[in-house]
Amino acid sequence: MIMLADEDKIRFLQQTELFAELPETELKLICQRTSEVAYPADATLFEEGDDGDSLYLLVEGEVSIIKAGTEVLFFNEKGYCLGEIALIDNKPRSATVKTVKPTQFLRITRADFYNAMAREPRIGSGMFRVLNDKIRRDLEIQMSAIRKEVAQQESMRLAAAVQQSILPDQEISHPSISSAGYCQPANSVGGDYYDYLSLPDNRVAIFIGDVMGHGYHSAMVAAMTKSCLQTQIRFDASVPEVMKAVARVVEEDSQAFIYMTCCYLIIHPDNRFEFANAGHPQMLLYRAEHENDTDDPIELESGFMPAGFPKFNGPTQYDSTEVKWYPGDLLVLYSDGITEAFNPETEMYGLERFKALISEKRHLTPTEIKAEILNDLQAYQRGESTSDDITLVVAKFM
Repeated sequence: MIMLADEDKIRFLQQTELFAELPETELKLICQRTSEVAYPADATLFEEGDDGDSLYLLVEGEVSIIKAGTEVLFFNEKGYCLGEIALIDNKPRSATVKTVKPTQFLRITRADFYNAMAREPRIGSGMFRVLNDKIRRDLEIQMSAIRKEVAQQESMRLAAAVQQSILPDQEISHPSISSAGYCQPANSVGGDYYDYLSLPDNRVAIFIGDVMGHGYHSAMVAAMTKSCLQTQIRFDASVPEVMKAVARVVEEDSQAFIYMTCCYLIIHPDNRFEFANAGHPQMLLYRAEHENDTDDPIELESGFMPAGFPKFNGPTQYDSTEVKWYPGDLLVLYSDGITEAFNPETEMYGLERFKALISEKRHLTPTEIKAEILNDLQAYQRGESTSDDITLVVAKFM
């Protein structure tokens, strides 16, 4: 630490709001009552809740102000006053102060400060200026924080509105299939998305996707996927081409590393459907009871990496898998927000419970099956909050 000469201390004090009005004779007396203290980087001057016994004037360096464990302000202004509030109202420190880099202060104890103020009333007007400046600055900070919060809330509100708008507003109306869909984000907005698409030749397509994470950016990627699908099916609605188009959207338009698991299937009226699954949970196909001797579903698993996931051998070449369907067959698509939900004992809902419930209820309509799944999931969680988006599509062939 470089010690300040008395002349340097006086010049320094003359530049502070607190002592700027004092005559030099009084400043000399105050200099005698100050002590120079220095702290290394990341040192703590005082903690929130500590008793206030001194004020500090910043000579050189930088400090951070911490409230409730969060850094809210940084200061490196020479002469900045720290800790004066606790001297005035005799209450505990209202914040924690830490050094950002090696920092030097002039320290004045409560007793010396009171003695100086009793002898020189102009210190009171200096204190008024300090407090007035801090109130003004705090008000500006609070208003800035409020404006940011309002802007963020508006962004999230718009994102939530966008996400709701991209979901189907009605179920599939088709001679070969009926459906019931559901999508609930974990937060106000999420990255799950499902859609129904009408195709030429009396075909119907279903898409389900789960963008990594949940929040504003994930919701925007889901919205871009919706736009991509609507455009792509006008040119080529085939499974490989649609999957390639979705992968391009995720890879090229996302601002940071992000990926999406997804599944796309086309249902043909001639009792077959074709699909491709890119990293999404396996679809569950329950055969009509009279066609199947077991309650276990056929699990239509992923054959590709998620869209946007890092690749090392060039673009993925998608192809489709074809499956026969029969009247009465049940097809269930879902996101892992269902199977990976937890109860208060941190026990996972799990795929086996999910499959067993569907098997038991598969004779019901898609709307009834959806309700049974959601009710069972809610009962299992027993009030435990959901940490991931939940999406479900139940489709029955006719």
